[in-house]
Amino acid sequence: MEQRLAAGVQDEPAVPVHRDDHLYSTLLPVARMPMYVHSARSRFKTEPEVQARLGPLREREMTPFILREDRVFAFQDLRSKGNPFGEVILGTSERYRLVDWLDDTDKFLWLVALLNRSLNKLTGRRGLHLDKDHHRYYFPMTESGEPRYETYRPLNASQATRAVVWQPVRKLTGEPRKHWYHRAVALRFTRIGAEDWCLSIRPELRVTTDGVKPLESHSIGPRVTRKKSRLFNYDLLNEVQFWRDFLSGSSTRIVFPFGHSAQRIVVLTDLMHGTVSWPGIPEEHSKPFRNVSYVDDLFSWAEAELPDSGEELEEVDLEEVQDDELG
Repeated sequence: MEQRLAAGVQDEPAVPVHRDDHLYSTLLPVARMPMYVHSARSRFKTEPEVQARLGPLREREMTPFILREDRVFAFQDLRSKGNPFGEVILGTSERYRLVDWLDDTDKFLWLVALLNRSLNKLTGRRGLHLDKDHHRYYFPMTESGEPRYETYRPLNASQATRAVVWQPVRKLTGEPRKHWYHRAVALRFTRIGAEDWCLSIRPELRVTTDGVKPLESHSIGPRVTRKKSRLFNYDLLNEVQFWRDFLSGSSTRIVFPFGHSAQRIVVLTDLMHGTVSWPGIPEEHSKPFRNVSYVDDLFSWAEAELPDSGEELEEVDLEEVQDDELG
């Protein structure tokens, strides 16, 4: 480009670089992944059958699993007493190191499926629905014909409310249009190093005719493209801020707990960023971002204090301990 366009043009002095700015991404760093994947023979042939017969969950436990080669694969320690898979598995369980699956083509796909199921559990608890056709999660309409609002922590204030399901209106007449918008998000765990991962956040929109039925495909493109054409960097940052705040509950981390063990996924909610040296942008377009980091409360701090060793915690039967002490 320089050779083509600069022919015959005198070189102009370079614009001096005079400031460093943070460049924020749409990625959240993963601080911890499970150390192991556990497996055991399944009593049932299909995943719906396994799901229907899972035992009660322990506190905030999540139970993502896949069924492959007549075996259940899960992050739960299938050896532990009271685990939800007790009634659906047969025989002894096996344990695989997660890192051993990373360079195995088939096993890596199994791992990705497990991670996607984990996202399904997280978003389901936050009241989102899965759009299987477009691999994204969206806000459903909660009351027929009524918009839906959510409160969150925006870029620079302590609290704000925004519409997550709404029916647009014509600016000139105020007449409602014949479609509804639903805020949506595509989430994906992405491997970015030998053992390093991040969670990517891609804000999207789902369009329906009545809050439930999707709009015809040929009608969606122009509407979404028109809205996205007015979505600039600061607007995108605000969208990502909404989703990281909503998914984490305004916390310093998003935790996926897999039972009474150190097996869990921990995603930090500080956006991954870098520093760029450049002349800057005009002041009227230089907008602030103050809520860059969150502060731990008692509950998020307690989650962070869970043992971080590579070994899983052994469950202890308190009655047996008491018997031993009495003896």
